[in-house]
Amino acid sequence: MISTEIKEARSIQDIVQLIDNGGTSSGSPEEVAGTYAYLAIIDSDHVNKDHAKSQLDALIEAGGKFDYDLALEYAESHIIESQH
Repeated sequence: MISTEIKEARSIQDIVQLIDNGGTSSGSPEEVAGTYAYLAIIDSDHVNKDHAKSQLDALIEAGGKFDYDLALEYAESHIIESQH
């Protein structure tokens, strides 16, 4: 389930703030990052791990501090669930 805080974020900076503040009430910073990466790619023709990585890279470039590999696992989990 995707938290309200993530759904209500209006920019990548909003997501970075959630991450750097320790995540949401229902998810760790890595879960927030992975969910953001998934949401950023679901409307594209590129719903895959590489595209999710590019979204995580963008979060890091914007100042997000999180465990990259763990966040990628969360993004992949969302991708797999969406394909079933």
